[in-house]
Amino acid sequence: MRVSEMSGLRDEWYAVAPVEGSRGAAPSPVALLGESYVLFVAESGGAALTEPYCPHRGASLAAASVCADRLVCCYHGWEFDVTGACTRIPQLEPGLPLPSKARLRTWPVVERYGMWWACIGKPSRDGPPPWPEADDLGWRVHVDFFEPWDACALRIIDNNIDQSHPAFVHRGTFGDPERPLVPRYELLRRENGFSARIVHEVSGVGPQMGIDDLTQRFERVTEVELLSPVHTRILLDYGGLAPDYCFYGSATPIDDERSYYVRLSALSAPEDAQPYDMFREYSRQITLEDKVVLETTHGDFPVDLTSEVHLRCDKTTLEYRRVLAQLAARRRGARGAPAAGPHAPATRARTVVTDPGARADAPSRGARAPRPRAEPSARPARAQRSHRPEPSS
Repeated sequence: MRVSEMSGLRDEWYAVAPVEGSRGAAPSPVALLGESYVLFVAESGGAALTEPYCPHRGASLAAASVCADRLVCCYHGWEFDVTGACTRIPQLEPGLPLPSKARLRTWPVVERYGMWWACIGKPSRDGPPPWPEADDLGWRVHVDFFEPWDACALRIIDNNIDQSHPAFVHRGTFGDPERPLVPRYELLRRENGFSARIVHEVSGVGPQMGIDDLTQRFERVTEVELLSPVHTRILLDYGGLAPDYCFYGSATPIDDERSYYVRLSALSAPEDAQPYDMFREYSRQITLEDKVVLETTHGDFPVDLTSEVHLRCDKTTLEYRRVLAQLAARRRGARGAPAAGPHAPATRARTVVTDPGARADAPSRGARAPRPRAEPSARPARAQRSHRPEPSS
């Protein structure tokens, strides 16, 4: 299933730009779920996601300028505030009211964890999922990167929670192909996702804790949590023997095949004990190993549990497929279409599961072949307004 086929994903909050350097800066074009938008951040700090073109004569608002708290169109100088209201038309004769249709459609934007987050659907909360290490524990928060990847957003999240790839994907950093087994672990289902705790031994992670020795081994508890279909939290707990740290990851789908991946880090120790530059440099090497592999995958993400082979160590990624299947089924059911997903009537398809502990219970619709990746156009297409929700007031 492709992200464009999952209408429930529109209700999530997506990272669209770093906060640093954005206040009063030129507006930014935003591509989200195959549609075009513009991020406008006022000098005073308010922000909005707007439609991409001026309602007057269709000039791109990504080419507009920001003057104080106003977005100024580059074509005729019309000015708009963060609510989308037109506040000034230079050509309007004195005494005449502003036309009622002279306004922009806007969608909400909030500031969290050093990023701007936007929602183009009907959000169930007032921002991205909470992050306890930042919100409650006061750990040092950093934006590690926010960049485009040629990979489906669901593949990025799936990789974040996958437990069996490090031995091979990360053999250049901390992975060891001679130690591929994953310790047994249990899942705890939560309202919007799930969590798991895996106890294991690792080496080659010293720089993330301010330690130069790459050979030193540590016993670590890795706490993996799916916060939503597009947000993850990964806590690395060393039981007081070394500084802990936590990753908050989110994937913003540009379209079916491409995403913006944002990775945030929270460090438990002060800078002198856990230097961020050392932490980031080594963590970046690990992330780039993931990127190489993920950019070989295609955008048709399997939510049919019988279309793949699963092992006991795949509990987290198997459960992620169930979460997505249930999300897709709820939205289809809400539109009156027959619901499909992990509890739909069985078909003749064969279940291919190699471990009874990870047995699938969903019907198969058959895996679809990958669709060739489309080349990005030189200019974003005009947003299809017929599929958008009502703008915020």
